Amino acid sequence: MERHEYHAFQDAFKNAVLTGEVETAFSASLLETSGVPVEQRLQIHFNNFRETLSNSLSGIFPALVAFVGDAFVKGALKEFCAAYPPEEASLSGYGERFSQFLSDHQVSEQLPYIADIVRLEWALHSLQQINELVYEIGDERDRYVVSNNVQFVKSTFPLMSLWSVATRQLPPEAVHLEQGGQTVVALLRDGEIALIGLDKAEAVLLEQVEDLGVINTESLNTEDKDILLMLQQKKILVKQL
Repeated sequence: MERHEYHAFQDAFKNAVLTGEVETAFSASLLETSGVPVEQRLQIHFNNFRETLSNSLSGIFPALVAFVGDAFVKGALKEFCAAYPPEEASLSGYGERFSQFLSDHQVSEQLPYIADIVRLEWALHSLQQINELVYEIGDERDRYVVSNNVQFVKSTFPLMSLWSVATRQLPPEAVHLEQGGQTVVALLRDGEIALIGLDKAEAVLLEQVEDLGVINTESLNTEDKDILLMLQQKKILVKQL
């Protein structure tokens, strides 16, 4: 087999494993056996690939399981892995698009908040993969940024309350979607990850800092300065070093 033919064979095999789609020319190039047909042999590789990937993600979304059940989550993850195979050799960031996948899934018609629950679970997972950054006091300039130890999710649903239902801290009947939206912060602090629900004013200021990258207290009115101080006390905002 020539070098270019070998690379073409590798690409065709990778495509069959990643997508389950088998090119006719590639299928014809494989040896037939007296046992399992070529297409079925390739399907085994595809199924194993999808099963391995979905299993690697299955433990990340316990709150989702609480809402839709383990069987649904396993099936949805297999669909996701088939539709969005990894684009890189590392799996550290694989699964981030699962929330978008669910937002387009029919389950979101009945449970429209599901994608935001997954976004919050992914935020928790992301913080578990990093080392906590310890911030110094900084200089005298009052310039603030969002801490690297923070992930936050803005939702049009009462996300913190829904999370409390999933973790059995609240009964389902205690939560109503009409309560309105909520921004929830996942914060890595002193080696532990905590969830903090923000009020509207805190959420607005946090989003402003996130959009700008950095904010100077000289540009804030007295009320916003007080809000910034509260976010600093919670270690959500920190002084720029």
